[in-house]
Amino acid sequence: MTEQEQQQLAELKSKSKLSPKERVQLKILTKKSKAETVSEPVKTANVFAVKPTTKISPLPIRFLEHERVGLKTLANDIKSQSLMEVIDVLGSENDINDTKLVRAAVLLLKQHSHNEIIAAIKETKLNMVR
Repeated sequence: MTEQEQQQLAELKSKSKLSPKERVQLKILTKKSKAETVSEPVKTANVFAVKPTTKISPLPIRFLEHERVGLKTLANDIKSQSLMEVIDVLGSENDINDTKLVRAAVLLLKQHSHNEIIAAIKETKLNMVR
């Protein structure tokens, strides 16, 4: 914004009564000054999972509180009891999180029989009722 425009803006703000033309001019100059004061673009909030990066369709799962506690406890147990193995195999202790535990559980499901899986589903249903 030039010095002349800044002076015009100050004059228009100081006037008590403005004509319609002056009001429009004041509005334009005000917007222009506000646009210049914002030097850095406004960063948006975390936009994780807003736009999918793969063609895999997401599966929304709501965990019960005790299931979340169980996942966190399991992650902490693995980290505390096998930390060196975790770092050797995975590279970092941060690689053990809820998402990766659930994905690992899906892989481990393949090692169980249908009867065992059905029994686990029945137990899960009972836990959801409680």
